Amino acid sequence: MRFDRLQHRPGLVAFTLCGLAALARAEAPPASAFASMPVVSSVDISPNGNLLAWLDRSTEREVVLIYDLTAKDSKRQVDVDAATKLRGVRWADDDTALVNYSSTGATTKSIPNAPRFEIYRTLAVDVHGGNQRMLLMSGGQRDSVTDSVMVATRTSKPKTVVMWSRDFSAVAERRQLDTLIPNHRGDSGWVSVLFEVDTASGRGTPIDTGDQFTGEWLVDRDGSSVARSDWKAQRRRYRILAKRSYGGWQQVLQRTDGAQFSLQGLTADQQAIIAIGPNKAGRAVAWSIPRNGATIAAFYEDPANDVESLVRDLYTGAPIGVKLGGLEQGVRWLDADAQQRYDSVAPAFKDRNVAIVGRSRDGTRAIARVDGQSHPATYYFIDFATNKADTVGDEYPVLANVTLGEVRAFTYKARDGTTIPAYLTLPPGIEASHLPLVVLAHGGPEARDNNEFDWWSQFLATRGYAVLRPQFRGSTGFGDDFRRAGYRQWGGRMQDDLTDGVLAMVQQGIADEHRVAIVGGSYGGYAALAGAAFTPDVYRCAISINGVSDLPAMLGNVKVQHGAESDSVAYWLDNIGSPFNKKVIARSPARAADRIHIPILLMHGVDDTVVPMEQSASMARALGELGKTFRFIQLPGEDHWLSRGETRLKVLAEIETFLRENL
Repeated sequence: MRFDRLQHRPGLVAFTLCGLAALARAEAPPASAFASMPVVSSVDISPNGNLLAWLDRSTEREVVLIYDLTAKDSKRQVDVDAATKLRGVRWADDDTALVNYSSTGATTKSIPNAPRFEIYRTLAVDVHGGNQRMLLMSGGQRDSVTDSVMVATRTSKPKTVVMWSRDFSAVAERRQLDTLIPNHRGDSGWVSVLFEVDTASGRGTPIDTGDQFTGEWLVDRDGSSVARSDWKAQRRRYRILAKRSYGGWQQVLQRTDGAQFSLQGLTADQQAIIAIGPNKAGRAVAWSIPRNGATIAAFYEDPANDVESLVRDLYTGAPIGVKLGGLEQGVRWLDADAQQRYDSVAPAFKDRNVAIVGRSRDGTRAIARVDGQSHPATYYFIDFATNKADTVGDEYPVLANVTLGEVRAFTYKARDGTTIPAYLTLPPGIEASHLPLVVLAHGGPEARDNNEFDWWSQFLATRGYAVLRPQFRGSTGFGDDFRRAGYRQWGGRMQDDLTDGVLAMVQQGIADEHRVAIVGGSYGGYAALAGAAFTPDVYRCAISINGVSDLPAMLGNVKVQHGAESDSVAYWLDNIGSPFNKKVIARSPARAADRIHIPILLMHGVDDTVVPMEQSASMARALGELGKTFRFIQLPGEDHWLSRGETRLKVLAEIETFLRENL
């Protein structure tokens, strides 16, 4: 269809609002429509513009499909082991697709009861058939490493990508870094190494080496290292180092106040590093940091919003835009060609999010992902030469013609006067007055909800509930000071922000104060249990999914999992506090179960490697010993993120039944 006549599918908004209440409730889509993993996702186009690749879950088995646009037919299907979870696919060149996947397991199989991790790997797949190759991580010491990071998928060298991972160094192991006790640091001996990786063989060649504290790398267009960042958590020291032309490293930025930056890329002339970090006002800014050590300057800053990330050209790596934080999360384009591509597509999708997620090297063909808070994502193949667009597929096709809940972005005041951003999803076709309310707390807590389609809240809205998603203190995207305000406030200010959101909804007449539930996963699961324990009169019931219940025990698990002096332990000590602190102990719902008098639903993935299932089990024991009303459901074969559609369906079915019975 032509851009000037580009329209959504007929009947996307199936009914008018007039007289819809009974009809919307009667024809609510089944839970399976929301619970399925996205049917089509991670769509990308090859550099020559002739091939597409995407993750496909239209059948019982998830696969990677490679599609020939000229032949209009599938060219190759890539199957993976049933225990493997596909995470994404991207083109390295016209003949090679890179498939990211993960599985759950122990990195050291010879040790009984060894800690389990989510292990991420990348496969190189040829378009024309042949064997798949695991990149970099097969064999030797790296079998024990959980992850590798793709630094550059396209460089000036054919069949070459750049990745970094951890590699074992006996020399580094013998050094005493940051401690007087050898080997006391959890990752001692494992240093960060940058590799040039041959996609034809999967083998990697080291091209640069950092140390135990190196966490990010930048390379130029030729794939040569130009910058890295180091973070020493115990000293709260963050550094950015630039590679000298004659070898060695030069420090170009240092912070000793605990602030950390994020390396994003290089300026168009490749003479300066672009990194996102806080300014004096606590707002995240994109900084230009000259590689020669000259004075840094703001590359891009917004007076009202954080800069969340840099948008880079897919082929040159040059900066072409910035994504902003705040409730709206807009993009500010810095490149005229990128702006033109966006402007030629976006007007056809009014009030939707439009992202150009892939394009051909010559820019004549592209892939756009289009969604909205009330509209699941659709992927479009766009041919700028013919001014036409075709649908590749929908993430949630069953919901394509369904009227979903209206989402409102707004703010409310917390009890101390702090402005709290939030999203409110309203049931479709029902007057927003005295509705049953579900507070849906996000995980993290250093994370956020986005202005995109959210299957959790839309599922609940179609069941007749108003859904409040507060961006409580500790959330990202609303200033560094706002994020840091959540430190050591588990069960404190962060919990107050949720409670004050309920009060705001009641005062506005939207929510019925006698019908309020709190639901969440991970940190949100903790918030749900904390709401039940510490504000027992606010909620009628609570649901925790993969949630934390015992803070000292959780800190102990992180110590066992990652090492006593690991960055993970340092982070959680900062974020939660000492496990011996009386306030931390008191803010553990499992240790305050006697204060709970509402029904509790606990669900937890057996293979959760982030929050161990023992956290929900200990909550269940505490509730059971006191004769409280609860249900504990174990989710076999499931991870922290509910990565399988059958599990998501079970979870949504249990939530629907529980809320119907108690709210």
